[in-house]
Amino acid sequence: MSPNSQPSKATGSWAFGWHDDTTHNAANLVAKVSNNNADKIVINAQLLNIETINNRKGSTIEIELKNDLWSPFILVGDEAHLAGNNLSTDWMHDNLPYIGCLNLQQLTIPGSHDAGMSEINYPAGGNSDNAQTQSMGIYNQLVAGVRYFDIRPTISHKQFYTGHYTNNLGANGQSISDVISQINRYTSQNQNELIILELTHSSWTDDKYQPFNDAQWNNLLLTFYENLRFLYTGHGEDVLTTIPLSEFVKDGPAVVVITNERSKDFLRDRHFLNRGFYSSQGGSQFPSYNSYANTNSLDRMRKDQYDKLVQQNASPAAKNQVFVLSWTLTQQIGDFVGGAGIRDLAKIANGHLAQVGSNLPYTGPVSWAKKTKAPNIILIDDVSKDRFLVSLALGLTRFYNKPCS
Repeated sequence: MSPNSQPSKATGSWAFGWHDDTTHNAANLVAKVSNNNADKIVINAQLLNIETINNRKGSTIEIELKNDLWSPFILVGDEAHLAGNNLSTDWMHDNLPYIGCLNLQQLTIPGSHDAGMSEINYPAGGNSDNAQTQSMGIYNQLVAGVRYFDIRPTISHKQFYTGHYTNNLGANGQSISDVISQINRYTSQNQNELIILELTHSSWTDDKYQPFNDAQWNNLLLTFYENLRFLYTGHGEDVLTTIPLSEFVKDGPAVVVITNERSKDFLRDRHFLNRGFYSSQGGSQFPSYNSYANTNSLDRMRKDQYDKLVQQNASPAAKNQVFVLSWTLTQQIGDFVGGAGIRDLAKIANGHLAQVGSNLPYTGPVSWAKKTKAPNIILIDDVSKDRFLVSLALGLTRFYNKPCS
């Protein structure tokens, strides 16, 4: 279908069946494509003799087809324990029997890049095209399945905000108080999930955009400590990436706050250690590899991230590290004047996240996992409410790991 075509009618129906290793029928479904809604074409996947987590037998899952983009339909697991599209809002808890024994080096988790930038406040040359990375706030991103949040704190007009700045140009997004209240709203709904906040790129916009000093970091962390519920206080001295998921959430929701700009000793001296706060400085408690491609080209981004994933799996930069797949396209100089906005670029990148079948080795993580190892965090701009990212992440996790039970 050409990028600008709008067919007046499109229908079709296919029956699917497959067999397990004992050659008896394991499951089947019917997929029907239609465009009863003039604004979109969808596949309705009817689960005839199977059910998945959050989708009963006989139910229908709608998958929107988008021009020149990939729309994944995912099934993973055995006949009695399938998961796929349309996961629940507490997908970790629902899948705990299958992934609870896995640690962060074995899981694949959905992540939000510049997570607080769903709105524009106090802009300094920034606008919705060049500074806003997300369309939904933190609460709706949580509902969409995101569990890792890239939070970039600022001080603007003497208040804590999130921000997105490049060379002192950009804007603030959600306030830190809003971030906290939206996380609390989500965890108050009996959502027993692990939520990771990593605080990076601090900027005191009121004073030449310099990084936070010790007193400002202390005040920021104190704000989280006094207001954020369900802070995870276990394993305060340990490396978080070695801890099984079930250990984090055994007593309910678990919120972990990580800073890469202050050390473990700073946290200990300020009495934040063992109270829900951890340091990733120098890879101490949350060792990770996170290196973005800095390009607006989909193919260059994919090749860059594939090469880095292969290299880091073969020779990790740090012990016990997780690999952050930066599935993001970055505006270049020409994009700032009449070019594609950040979320426009994200639609292209996100629409190819599930791509498979090309001769190129760097199509996307589904193909890569067969050759090397799946990434641990998939970081994207413009998280969408359809929860396709979490379905893909869970699919990679369950397919490439042995079940826990």
